[in-house]
Amino acid sequence: MADTLAQLKELLGPDGWLLPEDGAHFLQDILGTETACLLIARPATTEQVSDLVRFCAAHGIAIVPQGGNTNVCGMAVPLSGQSAVLLSLSRMNRLIEVNAAANTATVEAGVLMQTLQDAAAEANRVFAPDWGARGTATVGGAVATNGGGLNVLRYGTTREQVLGLEVVLPDGTVWNGLRSLIKDNSGYDLKHLFIGSEGTLGVITRLVFKLHPRQPVSQSMMAVLDDMSRLGEFFDMARDMGGQQLVAFELLPGLGVEKALLRYPDLQRPLETRADWYLLLKFAGRDDVSAPLLELFEAGFEQGILSDAVLSQSLAQEQNLWEIREQMIPHQYFQRPMLKWDVSVPVHRMVEFLECAEVEVRAIDADAICYAVGHVGDGNIHYSVFPTEARADEVSSPIYAQVDALIWSLGGSIVAEHGVGSVFVDRMRRQKSDVEYRMMQILKHSFDPQGIMNPGKLLQGDDAG
Repeated sequence: MADTLAQLKELLGPDGWLLPEDGAHFLQDILGTETACLLIARPATTEQVSDLVRFCAAHGIAIVPQGGNTNVCGMAVPLSGQSAVLLSLSRMNRLIEVNAAANTATVEAGVLMQTLQDAAAEANRVFAPDWGARGTATVGGAVATNGGGLNVLRYGTTREQVLGLEVVLPDGTVWNGLRSLIKDNSGYDLKHLFIGSEGTLGVITRLVFKLHPRQPVSQSMMAVLDDMSRLGEFFDMARDMGGQQLVAFELLPGLGVEKALLRYPDLQRPLETRADWYLLLKFAGRDDVSAPLLELFEAGFEQGILSDAVLSQSLAQEQNLWEIREQMIPHQYFQRPMLKWDVSVPVHRMVEFLECAEVEVRAIDADAICYAVGHVGDGNIHYSVFPTEARADEVSSPIYAQVDALIWSLGGSIVAEHGVGSVFVDRMRRQKSDVEYRMMQILKHSFDPQGIMNPGKLLQGDDAG
């Protein structure tokens, strides 16, 4: 192996690799889990990625692609004890073109999301995907995960923003699918095989994204939801009154709001009312959005759905509201083992899930902490349970089993937008029918017969190589 790694270093050049001990931040995921690898490869071009993958294929070496390393499912780091090359796309960070006339952007996979957002804004356009890790997450990782985030209600998931891809396949072949066509029915739409594939079918190196007209005017509202059973009713009101101006509609737990305000003293308390649940929503458009938002504000009180609310009156106030939302991160607040779900249910069954899940959990561990943050408009709930520490080993499996079964009974998924990675891989298998899972296996083995691409992620054991 020493000779093989020496050849690989020579292939990558002096700037194209790091020893594991010199790149510890590449080998620790966002939850603090540390791992190891044979070498950290840092190619700067598609050709270098191709050479690397071809070399690893010839020597049977596993490859773990990595973007900004912000994934929370163990997707972008090697498994414990795995002999793999970690392939960082961080040096492939060129903005190739932002074309305002065509409403497209062509970029390398290592471009940060915020970098592309800023470049689009300078061209009076919007790059739609957005979440808290925008300053660290890369666009290649976003596509490999098919990330969701805060703007799905208005613009759709990351998948819906991708027009074309360039991908290095597991044998080193480069597929150039960098098309910017809106319509192309000339066969299978192959780009969709790689969107959300978590690096198991190839390495995304360049992308063409759809951009949208910029919405220069925005205003947000944070409100106390008095009756959880009326969440769906108020969302319908917001959608009817806001139309295309409704960009985001979020459900925040009161527990999380209090934790965030305590941990981050620079955040301002927007409402004096303490409550179990808050709503945070945003209207945006080319013209004034205050009239429909005020109409919704007044209707919420008149119909007894809201008991307190505030409308942002400045950019600073709006940023404060959304910074509170971005700090609804449960693992930073509770010193207990965490059980995790990335729930997707039909929008009209979100309340049913939240109520039933808490009943199921407390029947097993009455002192467990249940914590939920929801993207109401697309039915996505980030759900965490923190069991009593002394009982964690005893109750974790039954809690997982009960909540998973509840999600599936509601026609939902345990994986909404974060991806499968290694965290969900075994439980995801139980969500799939034999036919569906077999189709996934066929795709994996067709593209990657050696099983060298991100093994152990997305598919179970030998199914992943």
